Amino acid sequence: MKMKTILLTGASAILSFGCSEVGAQSKGGDDGGARALTHSTSSGAAESIGYITKNPGPGKITPEILNSVALGGSGLRNAQISPDGSFVTVLQSGSDGLLGLWAYDLESGEGRPFVSASDLLEEPEVLSAEEKNRRERARETGRGIISYSWVGDDLLMFPLGGDLYTYNINTERAQRLTDTDGFETDAKISSSGDYVSYVRGNELFVKNISSGEETQLSSGATDLVRNGIASFVVQEELGRSTGYWWSPDESVLAYSQIDESPVAIENRIEFGANGIENVAQRYPFAGTDNATVKLGLVARTGGETRWIDLGDDPDIYLTRVYFNKDGSSVFVGVLSRDHKSHKMYRFNPKTGARELLFEETSSTWLNIRPSYRNLDDGFLWTSEKDGKRALYKVSENGELDRLTPDDFLLNSLSCVNEGAGEAFVTGWRETPLERHVFKLDMKTKSLTQITKGEGQHSASFASGCGTYIGYFSSSDQPTQSRAYRLDAAGTVEELAWLRENKLDANHPYAPYMDAHITPEFGQIEAEDGQMMDYSLYKPVDMKAGEKRPAITIVYGGPGVQRVNKGWARKNFARMLAHHGFVVFSMDNRGATNRGKKFEDVLYRSMGKAEVIDQSVGAKWLASQDFVDADRMGVYGWSYGGYMTLHMLAQTNHYASGVSGAPVTDWALYDTAYTERYLGDPNVGAPNYTKGAYENNSVFAHIDGLTEPFLLIHGMADDNVVFRHTVKLMDAMQRRSTEGGGQNMRVMTYPGEKHGFRSQANRIHRDRQLLEFFSETLAVNKNSAKSSSKKQDASLRPTGS
Repeated sequence: MKMKTILLTGASAILSFGCSEVGAQSKGGDDGGARALTHSTSSGAAESIGYITKNPGPGKITPEILNSVALGGSGLRNAQISPDGSFVTVLQSGSDGLLGLWAYDLESGEGRPFVSASDLLEEPEVLSAEEKNRRERARETGRGIISYSWVGDDLLMFPLGGDLYTYNINTERAQRLTDTDGFETDAKISSSGDYVSYVRGNELFVKNISSGEETQLSSGATDLVRNGIASFVVQEELGRSTGYWWSPDESVLAYSQIDESPVAIENRIEFGANGIENVAQRYPFAGTDNATVKLGLVARTGGETRWIDLGDDPDIYLTRVYFNKDGSSVFVGVLSRDHKSHKMYRFNPKTGARELLFEETSSTWLNIRPSYRNLDDGFLWTSEKDGKRALYKVSENGELDRLTPDDFLLNSLSCVNEGAGEAFVTGWRETPLERHVFKLDMKTKSLTQITKGEGQHSASFASGCGTYIGYFSSSDQPTQSRAYRLDAAGTVEELAWLRENKLDANHPYAPYMDAHITPEFGQIEAEDGQMMDYSLYKPVDMKAGEKRPAITIVYGGPGVQRVNKGWARKNFARMLAHHGFVVFSMDNRGATNRGKKFEDVLYRSMGKAEVIDQSVGAKWLASQDFVDADRMGVYGWSYGGYMTLHMLAQTNHYASGVSGAPVTDWALYDTAYTERYLGDPNVGAPNYTKGAYENNSVFAHIDGLTEPFLLIHGMADDNVVFRHTVKLMDAMQRRSTEGGGQNMRVMTYPGEKHGFRSQANRIHRDRQLLEFFSETLAVNKNSAKSSSKKQDASLRPTGS
């Protein structure tokens, strides 16, 4: 039976273009209880599958609970130890729902409020378009005081309502630093605390805090020429959110000037509940022109900008800018457009003279995630030049000396005590599923682990590295934070709990503890012998001999690790398991935190290599005696949405899928991310690889996309723009009218960007996902799941 139905529900629409029946469904009453699903046995009799439920009952997680209850308890936001080491400042929501400044004593753990945002705001805060975009790039949420910094020993500086304020901890008074019609962003305090800098109206300013005198340092800004601001792709893909830098002696500031006029305009229609808005966004699609960039030096007192020479090639990325310890040199990172060369130049800020300090190269791509710390005779730098991210000392003549051992993979550099010859780093030795804090003796190059407990550890240190806030979570423990002190011998002393987050009767997760699921972890072998980590969640009510439907949560792309022994991102899987599903996730080759060899398999091979690996995982899952191999589904968001479509289109493993905000054609994604892995899409270009784009888009495999799938996208998404979904909708509809058939449903969300902000929409989205899987994974066990025309990427032999 062929059918075409369109069901409008409220402001959002769900479109179903069916070409086949997906199974019989028998609903119970509308009391929110269990919904029994049925499928036909070989004899034709209906067999009840009552363990898939619409509402799993008390003590289980539902979409409503997942998105309205803080199941992980309370945490610390932007915690910083005070300069005197006696207390920690944090951002914390008040009764008004706005973030304010609080302080907690490190010895007693007692807290007290410093600043209430609502006390300072004369009217509701209205954000500028630039600030909204900056927060989206930085993934910042919340309202009120969302950031702050220390000014000397007794002042705190923070932005609020478009202006800047200070708070004196001695007088307990807040003072307004700016009062303008514009919006001050990216505020920074100079090293002495005498000056504050910021960007307003695409120009860079400095203000003397004592006198209130403001000096404009840059000029010539327009809607397209921006001073002191990082370009879209540099913020989104290269981790640089600022566009200016102070010299240590406060005499000079370096700043970037970007010109966005070469960047193509993407006219996005942002559909919202109260109307529509036409947004002409400068979006650099792969293979098109980027914004051009210049780097200038200007005196703090103002005057003419001296533009420095970044080389003969204008088509580059300005990655990082640092002044050395005495301000006599400024180091500038320049990444080639093809991501295979990163040069670190040294400039003389007085003369502009340039020399190449060192260059890193790769035959695939370079990950630009360095940490930088000044030393008296050089600086510390992170690099993957030897295959794993490690910490290096860079001498004044540009030589790199590796400080961390071969059996250690560095995540981050936390603190440096140069006088003691020590640094503190986070990373792993035994398993990438855990993360620990280590003390590094920079002379002997030896590591001492200072954290204990299986899980994810990190630390935020005070200056001098003698005191720190330690964070810990595991699969069974939401994030805890505690203050610690280190003595000269490296002995760790426990101070006050800042957030013990104990899972007792008062914890928000307490009602769900009886149904708590600890994931099982294991490894599956890839075709080249590398091991891939997986996690598995089994329903708490699963009985011996049962075969349950299974859902694979997939990401698959570079720069991300989904499988680990921390708390974050676990409750969505638990929610699915509470509704009756086995839930599986696996980090295929290409995932981060395993070394460059593990990642490089994606080079020119997106949509292929990770499909091969996830097929190995799917075959392993289907072979488990508690999984019904005919009723497996797949879900992912963003790159995971892209992977969901590929797994449905290229393999025969799944009965249905849910694809959220997917990339469907890499030519529609941005330059810096896409070209790093796939090269230039323009035929004949030096960095073009035949097939990299053509074969790795979803549309190359559209004929295999026959299983029912739900497509979800925010209609104001400015990251994976909504055109990806529009193009897929068009292709699937054309395929249906041309006799190819398909089974797509679409749910769009007005006003939502790549990460949904509305609680109501998050609930609705997860409920749609859950009910779609509850329906489609009840198909007849004996029915054919997919077309025999598919290329089955699972035929490559490996697995464990």
